[in-house]
Amino acid sequence: MMLSDFAKPEVLEFYRSLPFNVHGDTEQTVRAIRSTDSVVNYPCLVPLLSKGTRVLEIGCGGGWMSNCIAHYYGADVTAIDFNESVIEYAQSISAAMGLGTRFLTSDLFLYAPEKYFDVAVSLGVLHHTGNVEEAIRKICRDFVKPGGYFFLGLYHHYGRRPFLQHFENLRSAGADEDALFAEYRRLHSNLSDETHLRSWFRDQVLHPHETQHTLLETSEVLTSMNMEIVSTSINRFQAIDNMNDLFEQEKQLEQVSRDRLASGSYYPGFFVVLARRSDNG
Repeated sequence: MMLSDFAKPEVLEFYRSLPFNVHGDTEQTVRAIRSTDSVVNYPCLVPLLSKGTRVLEIGCGGGWMSNCIAHYYGADVTAIDFNESVIEYAQSISAAMGLGTRFLTSDLFLYAPEKYFDVAVSLGVLHHTGNVEEAIRKICRDFVKPGGYFFLGLYHHYGRRPFLQHFENLRSAGADEDALFAEYRRLHSNLSDETHLRSWFRDQVLHPHETQHTLLETSEVLTSMNMEIVSTSINRFQAIDNMNDLFEQEKQLEQVSRDRLASGSYYPGFFVVLARRSDNG
């Protein structure tokens, strides 16, 4: 396969025009990070982060997650993204906050670090590549040390479907981009910065390529790479007693998504998984 089958050129061009999750200026982003530790939304991740923990973020975008981890936990953070313009933005945030986050322009399928990492993080990225399974394998094999962790976030097959169908129905009824944006603003009403809101809208509604996935299929790929799932948002990060129960539970996310749309609120249809690599590699 050609590299372009994995890293989509149209995705790179899309994000060059407006990266995801960026604010109108540097100061707004700095204030947002300093005001809220967003990592606490992922309680399984917090205990893994401390001063000196080697963290790699794959597909860092504007650097929100990487800079947040460096700021609140003092971790040794490296972050990669294939969009050179967004790397410049992320570096400017790190510099403004006095952080030592390392941002590199690199495609995940080509990146070859000298050492493994304690924790690899990839949130909302791999479903925009041309081969999610190969991306997961690459990260597990080449980035995560034995005994280390991979924190992965993907669009969910069931939970994402009502959101996508809602906007497709609007398009079919003749809605133009302005009308779609107005509807997204109504649903995602807690975003006030116009640039920030527009970046979310484009990412969620206008993206040229995305795929959706399940915990079941993701667990099969992770298991094949000697990774054990230890936590997931499917059961709100509770202890896992039976994986088959989670596979049934995740099907309910489609109704959750329908209910959120009916109430006029934003629901992206997104799930996260924390997996640990076997000590034997």
